[in-house]
Amino acid sequence: MQAIARQSAKALTDGSVKITVVDPVMIGGAVNPLLKNSKWVPIVPTTDGAFGMALIQYIIDNKKYDEKYLSSPHLDAAKEKGYNSWSNASHLVIVDEAHPNCGKMLRAADAGLTVTEDEKYPYVAIDKATGEPVFIKDVSEADIHFTGTVKGIKVKTAFVMLKETADTHTLDEYAEACGIDKNTIVEIADEFTAHGMKSSVDTLGGTATSNGLDLSFIVNVLSTLVGSINKKGGIFPRRYSYKTFSDGPRYNLSSYEGKPANKALPLSRTGVIYEQTDEYKSKVAKGENPYPSTLPWHPIGSNSDNQMMFSMINKYPYNVKIFMNWMANPLMALPAAARKEVRETLKNPEVVPLFISVDCYMGETTSLADYIVPDTTPYESWGLANIEGNFSGKGTTLRWPVVEPATIKLDEGRHASYEAFLIDVAKSIGMPGFGKDAFTDMDGNKYDFNDAHDFYLKGVANMAYDGEPVDDIADDEIEMQDLETEYNKWKDALSSEEEWKKVMTLLSRGGRFEDYGAGFDGDNRVFGNTNCFSLYSEKLATSRNSITGEKFAYGTPAWNPQRFLNGKLVSDVFVKEEWPFVAANYKPKFRSVSMLANSSSLKDISLSNKVEMNTEDAKALGISTGDKVKVIPATGGDFEGTTLVRDGIAKGTIGTAYGYGHWEYGAKSFTVEGSGEQSDEERGHGFHLIAITDPSIEGIFGFSEVSTGGPSRNGGAYKVEKL
Repeated sequence: MQAIARQSAKALTDGSVKITVVDPVMIGGAVNPLLKNSKWVPIVPTTDGAFGMALIQYIIDNKKYDEKYLSSPHLDAAKEKGYNSWSNASHLVIVDEAHPNCGKMLRAADAGLTVTEDEKYPYVAIDKATGEPVFIKDVSEADIHFTGTVKGIKVKTAFVMLKETADTHTLDEYAEACGIDKNTIVEIADEFTAHGMKSSVDTLGGTATSNGLDLSFIVNVLSTLVGSINKKGGIFPRRYSYKTFSDGPRYNLSSYEGKPANKALPLSRTGVIYEQTDEYKSKVAKGENPYPSTLPWHPIGSNSDNQMMFSMINKYPYNVKIFMNWMANPLMALPAAARKEVRETLKNPEVVPLFISVDCYMGETTSLADYIVPDTTPYESWGLANIEGNFSGKGTTLRWPVVEPATIKLDEGRHASYEAFLIDVAKSIGMPGFGKDAFTDMDGNKYDFNDAHDFYLKGVANMAYDGEPVDDIADDEIEMQDLETEYNKWKDALSSEEEWKKVMTLLSRGGRFEDYGAGFDGDNRVFGNTNCFSLYSEKLATSRNSITGEKFAYGTPAWNPQRFLNGKLVSDVFVKEEWPFVAANYKPKFRSVSMLANSSSLKDISLSNKVEMNTEDAKALGISTGDKVKVIPATGGDFEGTTLVRDGIAKGTIGTAYGYGHWEYGAKSFTVEGSGEQSDEERGHGFHLIAITDPSIEGIFGFSEVSTGGPSRNGGAYKVEKL
């Protein structure tokens, strides 16, 4: 992030880029009075969907989209025109409500067309030249505006579906909802579409709301409308890395003899269609209404720590036997998890029979564990991490132990750590893939797995030999960096000295990286995403809310105000007159989960967070900077703080910096086997934002997004009282 910030600041200063930051909170950095090419646009939290759909409506109505790109129904057609991605803008959607597949894409078979059985995208478009329906790969220029019938089936293109959804509200209505002047929206849309494929849009925390899926969808749709995906100056996938924990090119690290299949039902209830669960089938078999489900099922999402937590404490869809926590502090990180009722439930052995936490620190979550396993910190441990979004080429970073760990010593020179714990437990229960003859190389030779270096060094070897192998390290480099010492400690992990010479090259350089600026062929991203970018999602349109039983009803992004899982608007349940504020929980510049505790200088700069309020809101309540206030979430969990009144907060917003208000993590002393750790009360200064729960769900359940299960860190309903 710091590299991205430096690059952004330089580009803003030299005038090579313009950045508009749409955010409820002006944090500073990319937006400040000294940077002429950046602009802060305050927005009401959770209304990003209204802002995004307003942009889409204006772009479509004023024909500022790239029709040549959108009319390319497959990747080859797009590439012939100079693009490097493609979309389903021209693909036909069944809109005939009497048809059993209403809401799905029209298949070639529906139109009497023949394609191979394994075709990934067996869809239909209208040939722009002939007006006839064709299999998408049989045409290079398709009609994106078609509405009509094919073989008697009513259809519309994905582009038309998007346009109709965008037109469900006027530009004025969108502007009023998000608190951004209509003229500003028009200005941003004009600027965004004025640079061809050298425009990009992205987001981060704004998606962590009860309606965050729409913003994630909108981000992709905006880039799709201008054809900037996989283009230089546009947006493209990050984290393109070398092979490491794969099968080959030197060692087989992803498969091993006796590897069990993972058939478990996800505890998080995400990525699962409720209508395929045993609960649904059992209710139907009994003649019962299958809706609502006990807790919501989220058909669109992937594994979610947020939903796992609330599944666990509600013992649904099953009662966990062991909760194992590593390198995480979910009680602080997950919205609503810091509530007293959540913490008390985690202590109950009938809910969580065994709780093991592997941690470097006595964090809030770790403090509740039955067993705490000491872990290592970055300079003491191994890691093969992807590179974040400031590098266009292929690369993988390498972290290896450069100091002796401070944890207790085990046998054979090992130290207590996450990896040591997993290995020892796995060996003791006879789990395959650990201990003697755990790994094989490409020639079938077997290797033991007794320590972390046995695994990671083989991953480094795979990286060294991926594609064109790296050069051998020079002897003088080995001597200069004293890599001979590491070789003598770990030499049995690899098959030959030849491999070691290449592995040491990567140890000495901290990873493997293509040349800076690599990753492009002209303006096209070499490692681009070749999948179809959707203006319309069949899965979203045909999935149901497992609480109400109703379809999500739209397959495009849309403006959906924040709702509870039963479909009721938050503003109807907690009316704005009584609960006038929504929360914006942001990451501050001078605080992370641990940074403030480790640095006296950062504590001097920002010892505590504040309840940040817009000047006009504060004035209406008679509140000034430095006043003590109580913040009251609509579903309970009051907390107190000191106010900071400023113009850099959107109206109707409580701005809160995340990472303060620790009740553990060194803020409180503890004793282990007679050895005490002194507390530092300054680590506990400030407050932790308590997110609202969902009152439409029986039990303790954090407010979240219905289709994906994403957490709602922002939004909710609050009021503020001066003390």
